[in-house]
This record gives sequence, structure tokens and C-alpha cells, in this order.
Amino acid sequence: MSKKLTLYIDMDEIICKFLDKLCSEYNNKYNKNIKISDIKTWSLNTYMDGDKAFEIINSPGFFGSLESIEGAIETIEKLVNDDKYEVFIISSPSNEYSVYEKYKWIKEYLPYFDIKNLILVGNKGDLLSRIGNDGILFDDCPEYIEKFNGVSVVMDRAYNRYLIVGVDCDYRVDGWDEFYGIVERLGKGK
Repeated sequence: MSKKLTLYIDMDEIICKFLDKLCSEYNNKYNKNIKISDIKTWSLNTYMDGDKAFEIINSPGFFGSLESIEGAIETIEKLVNDDKYEVFIISSPSNEYSVYEKYKWIKEYLPYFDIKNLILVGNKGDLLSRIGNDGILFDDCPEYIEKFNGVSVVMDRAYNRYLIVGVDCDYRVDGWDEFYGIVERLGKGK
């Protein structure tokens, strides 16, 4: 049996609609009209009061009630059920609520996912830099793309369109169908 292709998939803004919920709650609470398309840099402080935004993010129930991104649940199921791939979900929890809520979200919406392949880590960049050049990372964060030595696939967002100077990604996609196509091409022969 040949070696499986390892996939590392981020949660927020890859599987779950983190910014949709944050913008909606922030706008409602502070009478603002911030749209995701307005956010053109990684730092939210440019667009929102950071303390107020983190108060929302750190509140109980925030992560547990995120909606899934179109195609994420179905595509992850296909990948998990394909013997060519080993799928890990890797995320950085911001507080004790998010640790539990991310775990619970996976159990509820991805019941076919082997929970032992859920990686919740405070220093995600450090872990990704230690993985080596094995596998594919699907993420939206420029810092994590920079640290990962394998194949990087970035979910195209206005805030990551111009990655940090000197940081490139291997692929940029608009959605899960494109990501699946890349994985299938790279996974041939596995």
C-alpha cells in the first residue's frame, strides 16, 4: 500500500464562516456596516475596535454556532472516505470556550471525521513549521502559509490576496470544488 497524502485543513474561514458571524454580531452590537469585502488586511484592528471584536469572539457560543462554508462538509466527507488521504483539521483556539466548541462542532457537523485527527494548538505556526514538506495545507492565514513547507492552498480572501512580501502560496482557490480538484490531481498514484 502506498503512503497516504496528508491534508491539513483549517477551520475558521475554510470550514466555518467565522467572519460572517463576527461582522454580523459586531455590526448589530455597535451599529456599524462592516462587510467581509471591506477587510483587506489580516489585522481586524484596521476595521473594528480590537477589544470589542475579541469580546465577541471570546464569548461562549460564538464558535459553536458558526455556519459551514459551502461545500466544506461534503468535500471533507469525500476526502475522509478516500483511502488515498489522511485528513487532519488544525485550528488555533482563542480561549477555553473555543476549544470545546470547535470539538463539539466537528462532532456534530462532521460525524464521519475521526476526532483523533483534530489538532487544536495554540501555536499553529510553530507546529506547521515542524511538519516538513509532507502534505497539503488548506488555510487562509499568510503566517501559516509562510511557515508550512509542503504544498499550500489558500482560500482566496481580500485580506490574504497580497500575502506578506516574499510569501507565496502554491495554489489559490475560490472554494471547495477547486481545492478538491487540486487534491485529486496531487493525490494520483497514492
